[in-house]
Amino acid sequence: MTTRGVISLIKKVILISFSFLVLFFIRILYMQNVYLSECEKLQGVEKVKACEKVILFHFPLSPYTKKAINSIKFECDNMTKEKEKLYCYETLRSSLIQIRSFYQPYKEVIEKIKPKIAHLRAVETINWQFNKYSEQDYEKLYKDNLMVLQYDNAPSVLWSSVVVFSLLGWISSVIFIVFNLRDPIKISSLIFGVLGFILFFSLWIIGLWLS
Repeated sequence: MTTRGVISLIKKVILISFSFLVLFFIRILYMQNVYLSECEKLQGVEKVKACEKVILFHFPLSPYTKKAINSIKFECDNMTKEKEKLYCYETLRSSLIQIRSFYQPYKEVIEKIKPKIAHLRAVETINWQFNKYSEQDYEKLYKDNLMVLQYDNAPSVLWSSVVVFSLLGWISSVIFIVFNLRDPIKISSLIFGVLGFILFFSLWIIGLWLS
């Protein structure tokens, strides 16, 4: 194949990949729009469930995610039953945490509702276990719940990247070794492949452990 032919093939591959990417984002926007339309027709817990689906289909710059968040927040603030209100705020928080990648979208929303969740958890704990806790235990329960909510258990971005990179590395090393197991065997290439496998596999294990 000539150089011009290779360049033409690369252009076609890039164009096809870009087209699939555009179609993928259009599909996400369509699903968000469908769930948001459903969300706007409902009330209470069912509304929260529908709006949660919009958030879970989030991608950067989507105009629908913010609308869904505002709908859930409005619904949470207007619920009268503490059990439902707690479910509402926790659903909003968990759905936002689930769309986290290398950064946390709408982190300010999560921070604002943490004290509300801690308060409701403390109140519900007293209500559920009235024979064990009383109103005097509220402050301690509130602080304990808030401390748990403040704990960031998200995986390390650095080591998560190392996991992906090293996984590709040791798989490539295995493929390299297989392709070099031909007669005559090139000892130098085989040693290079084995050392690469050991290095990347070790990094992969370390990354899994530390991420």
